Amino acid sequence: MIIRVLDRNYFVQQTISSDHGLVQYVCTNVAEDDGRFCRIVRIPLPEVDTGLIRYLSDIYKAGSFRELVQYANEGGYMQVVLDCGAQKARTLKEILEEGGLTLKARLNMGEKLLERLILSDVPDFFALGAMDTDHVCFTEANDCSFVFELANLKNFEKADTAKVHRKLRFVLDELFAKELKDERVPELRPFLDRISQLEFPTNMALYQAYEPLAAELALRDEDSMEGMSLPYRIWEKIKAAVRFLRSMFFVVVILIAIAYLVLSIRNFVAPPAHKDVYKSVGDLQIVSETAGAENGSGAAKGTDEAGKAGNDGKTGSGVAK
Repeated sequence: MIIRVLDRNYFVQQTISSDHGLVQYVCTNVAEDDGRFCRIVRIPLPEVDTGLIRYLSDIYKAGSFRELVQYANEGGYMQVVLDCGAQKARTLKEILEEGGLTLKARLNMGEKLLERLILSDVPDFFALGAMDTDHVCFTEANDCSFVFELANLKNFEKADTAKVHRKLRFVLDELFAKELKDERVPELRPFLDRISQLEFPTNMALYQAYEPLAAELALRDEDSMEGMSLPYRIWEKIKAAVRFLRSMFFVVVILIAIAYLVLSIRNFVAPPAHKDVYKSVGDLQIVSETAGAENGSGAAKGTDEAGKAGNDGKTGSGVAK
């Protein structure tokens, strides 16, 4: 199938239907064998309002968004042609699924993405449709391009920079998923939160904040960042806690030993305790063992003295006789 737009013919490689009623076509330029492809959307003229025509006209006349190749009203349709980059470029999703990229390489990809948004002066509607890992593409030379989603073109006025940045946050989350998962680069999450919180009014403001952060992080050694990962930091905290508890255990043992020693010495040198001896409780007489022993000794002494007196009496009696 060939679609003609003004003086150019496009060969249709794929047809993409959508829920919005607009059909998109993935095409190549018949006259130019440059390895690039484009998307064409055709909107029935009765569905095209003057606001959309004015919107496309202003973009085309400005000339900065060169990806808008053509637009024209012909054959009962408004036809819009967008350049989507090199056919051999791979989507960011494919690249990340393959794995093996260093943090430095991915930081550079994020920078290239932002540069493309700025250098191409991508309007909010087109940027919003491109902010997806299936639509952000990179060549082997790390050139970034976008596959523009055009199905919702009739609602172009609903797009704004805030929506673009919210979707961009999800793309960057995928780009740095490894670092965000184990928190090996603590600076990343706060920066990404600033994007979703809409702290950057323009793409340029966002780029100016991202570029120095990326440059700083790119200088870090991958091995040194491993020591900043969440599992590593948790393990280090566990080891520190174990060391602390072990030292506290030894301190407690030493304190217990000292306390025991002090009590032992105190008991050794302390005078014997005073004992209260009660001799009676009311009319009841109480005799302690000590008192009983003293009484027994006194009784025995009295018996001896009585016996001695008896013997003396006998002897005196005998002498008198």
